[in-house]
Amino acid sequence: MAIRRWYIAQKPKSSCRFSCAREKFEDLRGVPCLVYEGETKDWINAALFLDDENESEDRKRFIALSLELARCTDSSILYYTKLHGSSFDKLAIISGNAFGELLVWQTQFPTESKPKSVMKTYPLLLRLEAHNGVIHSIEFDLESQLLVTTSDDRSVKFWNIQKPGDWTTAKIKPMFSCYGHSSRVMCVVILKIDDRTFVASGGEDSYVCIWSSFGELILKRRQQFGAPIWRLGFSQDTEVLYSTSSTGNLVGQNLKEVLNRPKIESAMLSSLGDANEFVRNIKFVNNEIIVGLSSSNRLYYTRISTDSSHENEWLMVNDFPSYKRTVLEVFDNIIATCGHRRITLHRYNTDTNDFEQLFDGIRMKGTIRSFKFLSRDRYLVSDNLGYCLLLQTHQLHIESHIALFNNREPWITAALLISEQYLLLGNREGHVMLYCRSSASDDFQLKDSIRYLHGKMGSNFFKLLSLNADNAHVMSGGHEAFLKYLNVRFSDSTLSVSQREGIPLAWVEASPSEDLILGFNDNHIVAWSRRNDVLLQLACGGGHRCWDFRLSDDDSQLSIAYVKQKRVYFYRNSLYNAVDNRIKDIKPNNWHVRNCNVLRLITPRNQSDPFILSAGDDNIIKVTQVTKDSLSQRAELHSHISTVRSLQAIPVKSNGGDSSTWLVFSVGGRSQLCISQLSIDASNKCWISELSSHTLHNVVASRTGTIEARLMAIDVAQHSDEDLFSIYVAGGDGNIRHYIWKLDTPNQLDLKHFVDIQRCPLGIQWIASKGMLLVSTTNGEIYGFDRTLETTYVQLQLHVTGINTIDIYVDRHLLHILSGGDDESIKYTVLNLNNNNVEQKTEYLGLHNAQVNALAIHCSTKVRQHPDCSPIPG
Repeated sequence: MAIRRWYIAQKPKSSCRFSCAREKFEDLRGVPCLVYEGETKDWINAALFLDDENESEDRKRFIALSLELARCTDSSILYYTKLHGSSFDKLAIISGNAFGELLVWQTQFPTESKPKSVMKTYPLLLRLEAHNGVIHSIEFDLESQLLVTTSDDRSVKFWNIQKPGDWTTAKIKPMFSCYGHSSRVMCVVILKIDDRTFVASGGEDSYVCIWSSFGELILKRRQQFGAPIWRLGFSQDTEVLYSTSSTGNLVGQNLKEVLNRPKIESAMLSSLGDANEFVRNIKFVNNEIIVGLSSSNRLYYTRISTDSSHENEWLMVNDFPSYKRTVLEVFDNIIATCGHRRITLHRYNTDTNDFEQLFDGIRMKGTIRSFKFLSRDRYLVSDNLGYCLLLQTHQLHIESHIALFNNREPWITAALLISEQYLLLGNREGHVMLYCRSSASDDFQLKDSIRYLHGKMGSNFFKLLSLNADNAHVMSGGHEAFLKYLNVRFSDSTLSVSQREGIPLAWVEASPSEDLILGFNDNHIVAWSRRNDVLLQLACGGGHRCWDFRLSDDDSQLSIAYVKQKRVYFYRNSLYNAVDNRIKDIKPNNWHVRNCNVLRLITPRNQSDPFILSAGDDNIIKVTQVTKDSLSQRAELHSHISTVRSLQAIPVKSNGGDSSTWLVFSVGGRSQLCISQLSIDASNKCWISELSSHTLHNVVASRTGTIEARLMAIDVAQHSDEDLFSIYVAGGDGNIRHYIWKLDTPNQLDLKHFVDIQRCPLGIQWIASKGMLLVSTTNGEIYGFDRTLETTYVQLQLHVTGINTIDIYVDRHLLHILSGGDDESIKYTVLNLNNNNVEQKTEYLGLHNAQVNALAIHCSTKVRQHPDCSPIPG
């Protein structure tokens, strides 16, 4: 490890061993401009401006001199370095290496110095075994005698540092280790607020943790949508902690606002007064009133005061019918309570605080398990016997009988009246059912169903997203970490899952606004924002309990009430902090949080702005619109369970008048092939339907019977029959496969032929005009096969190592190939397809000093060789 000392001065010319280029730009607006650009021969871990007492202020600019190269007696590779000091003679270097060691040395008292060289060697002062992995960040504060390190081992370690004199007197002793991250901890800062010292750490798990100086975890918040957090910065003036991630997003949090307010805890409300009676079910009536159904089947209500010192009081609703209740539901000041066969409706009067009874009577055959408000005066009721009624008005007139599945737990968990003709229901067994009103009997008849949409616990809610004459799009959430999007097609009364969206919740309970999702993670209620990530984690003891929420009219304040150990707890706080509001105009970057492996450009008809289809190691396919100089994410596809390596988009005829439609074929890890349909309408709204997912098992039987690890590439050729496609898939085991797939039977995949090239293919490309499949490999070869894979047209060595990228141009019988690979070279090859001879071969050396991953041929007369250019006959 070494430190290079530079000197910046105003001298116009000087000899310098440091490679340096001088650029000077006049800018009358005072905009910062590049003056020098330098280069070293190794990693740069840290940089620091130092004072030089021997030079005047007007000479400390514009030129770089290499004054000294300082090295330490230890030669291990450093992964993080912290420089401390205002001058070079008093500079201290605190570093962490790959072995988890903490190293300290300073540029004083060299042990070796060569008179004719700028090189000097300094002794190592301290070596401490700090972590069981690479040290990624170091921060210290001498005033508070605190040093903090983070590492691969997921720990944040606190050290006591004392320095009575120079750094030769420094002593560093371990204090304690803190564990709050589930992945590598990449960064740490020490910050002071109101004379209190805190430590903030950020990790690859996308969480920021705030620790006290005693190691207590004060705050843990997910901030970067799953992207690794690389750096933290703290503004002492505004007391705002900023974080940046691998996606380039900036997130700010006012720590004084967070740390000075009461700890995020729920307030325990008063009891009912009777030791043998307690509230077992609760609901919000409005922002201030909560109603509770007691263990004695009596209805109480309480007013939540804005004054935290004022204790609430539970008041009993008078003349409340006495019978055993199983259901309590509230909507728009209407309170419904149900039991065995019996239903009672009350209306709350906000002016008088009275509860007016609207209905009390028998409507069902068994014990009522579900009462759903479809609107203010239309209700859906179901019991344990599978009896289900659609009721209307406050007198509960029977509008329709609905036949449910004859299951052990047939009652309804979610209901949505899409229109007067269509009703969507989800039952406790996990099935989602579409009903259509019969014109003859006016009853609803079952038309279609989806089994176990969210597993075997049923949907928790349905939310209507859009409705037109042809179809309806509905969001559904349940006991899993996905939102499911359903498509209801009215022409044939069918129900299908169009796509899914992964979210950081174990299960989803509600979607009260476009931005906000509520649900549970372990024993926490979680509020997740599409824009700000996790906003709230409230410890409640778990999701299998009675709870309710209320969102303010401006969506800025969230109230939560829940029952725990026979007591009611209440929580209320703002969702978005002041920093969020200040930087809300900074558009977040919704790009991939891990490596992006493939891009495809598509352009809807009658539009000039293209869209990008991208996929990567985060298992997600993204649809992004390119508008001028900005990118706007329009949709996501979560059909893959592992890395997505390659995809193709084939345009097909659209059912809608102004929309454009593509079939998206994608492959990746776990031998998975996914086929989806993407439609973009005139307003740039994107609709995605997951058509099928296939696991491509080994084509040759093996002893273990395991499936191959990864599919590397895919290309597709459309036949003259527009619903018939040839799919070519390249696997990591060297097999190139040819499948036939039909649009009207998406779950069927017919293997026609395969060929083993005995090496890993990196890319394949279908040349439609020549009926040839071009394959590039890891050993630098390309292969050309006919459409059946039974004939090899050409086998040619282009590179000495893997071919990472290739582009082609067909000019009559000549195939122009531009390729780049691991050998850092670019090669241009012209192949005569009539005799398979190489007409020209040119190599471009020295253009890159690393592997070549992307290139393209630009030609005004070039026609892109895409599967849709020339369909396969027959």
